[in-house]
Amino acid sequence: MIEIIFQFIALLAYLFCGLRIICFDSKSLRHRQSYSYLATILIASFMGQSVHILFFKDPVTLWDAIFAVLLAVLIYRTKGNVAKLIWSAS
Repeated sequence: MIEIIFQFIALLAYLFCGLRIICFDSKSLRHRQSYSYLATILIASFMGQSVHILFFKDPVTLWDAIFAVLLAVLIYRTKGNVAKLIWSAS
């Protein structure tokens, strides 16, 4: 029963991460092509992990759910900006 709760939390966190990066508005910012590639890879991995949890039903542990929530918090704080995930303002 508790594994289902962990699966649900991780699923929502990974979906949020992927959708938040997709919805990032970069019109007023200059960006490098490498950050666009990194964002694409992150979106694919987050959505792939969501599909994997949803359809293959591998057991998700507490630590997987905590890691997913931590990633969601980091992406929320940077508003989906992948460059800010790597480089912080000095």
